[in-house]
Amino acid sequence: MDSIILRGSRYSGNTIVSNCFIDEYMADANGAQLKIYLYLMRCIEADEPVTVPRLADRFNYTETDIIRSLLYWARKGIISIEFDEDRNVSGIVLNDPSEAEEREVALPKKPSSQSQDKKRRPSYSPSELSEFGSKAEIRELVFATEQYLGRTLNPSDMKTLLFIYDELGFSGELIEYLIEYCVEKDKPSFRYIEQTAMNWAEAGVRDVESAKAHVRGYGGSDYFTVLRAYGISDRKPVTIEIDYVDKWEKEYGFPIKVILEAVSRTMKAIAKPSFPYTDSILRSWRDSGVRTLEDLGSLNAVWGSSARQGGSVISSRTPKEPSKGRSQQSKVHFSLERQYDFDELEEKLLKKQRRG
Repeated sequence: MDSIILRGSRYSGNTIVSNCFIDEYMADANGAQLKIYLYLMRCIEADEPVTVPRLADRFNYTETDIIRSLLYWARKGIISIEFDEDRNVSGIVLNDPSEAEEREVALPKKPSSQSQDKKRRPSYSPSELSEFGSKAEIRELVFATEQYLGRTLNPSDMKTLLFIYDELGFSGELIEYLIEYCVEKDKPSFRYIEQTAMNWAEAGVRDVESAKAHVRGYGGSDYFTVLRAYGISDRKPVTIEIDYVDKWEKEYGFPIKVILEAVSRTMKAIAKPSFPYTDSILRSWRDSGVRTLEDLGSLNAVWGSSARQGGSVISSRTPKEPSKGRSQQSKVHFSLERQYDFDELEEKLLKKQRRG
């Protein structure tokens, strides 16, 4: 790959960062974006050639990470990017941050008549929709989609499904996973579903496994949300971290707000990222019947009431009730005693880790 031509202001012997950049742009950028921008400034000063692969190797990022960082600064107006006819970055101009203006920037379209970006939903006739809906696979897909969305599909929805199935070449199984994915992201509109399908098609997604791989690598926003909650913002999640988040959301059934609360308690308790420690908290919450932040508040309230009464949970039954009632009271008492203080639990786990 040819070197990228860098152009911009040069300063003898120093790499000077604009105060405007520090004041207005630095706080919102992640670690990768900052590293790439500062290194580009350094390369201009030293008149050093750069390429996307060389940048990726230097900072241990993927080439996709480098492109994303460059596009981020281009959208901010901090740099301007030039592309060759094969969509490779051929030139970068570093602009004055004080004169930068935000704008829409994206990779140029692939010069191919078969590009998925050029596909648009055709106008299907009633007979085509009827033939499409008569297929057994499609009837099952429609039923599953209606269950996910909680409503009956209208003709426009059916046209979108036909477009994804016929034009993009998605199987019924892949479309069902697509619907499930969009619903889980709380974006069940068919406009979003169609756009996601087109993005997947452009990325080469052709089956459920490749879709899952694509989501893990690029579309799993919750993975990045959890990393940021741990204070990690300069890299992508690794496989074991992805597996933990998947377990918390799919096996334990926790929404992201509850997971972030557990991450927050982890950081307060041990002051460093620890997926196993967070997992122990979430596992305890699951076993105690917690599913939402409201459940967690109720759990803490039970513990607080117990603590104020000397550490024992007082049953609503009176001592005068018959033995059968006392037996039931003991069961209730045992159940409530399990609703312990999770700050205390975290401290015990921390001590156990230190001893280990």
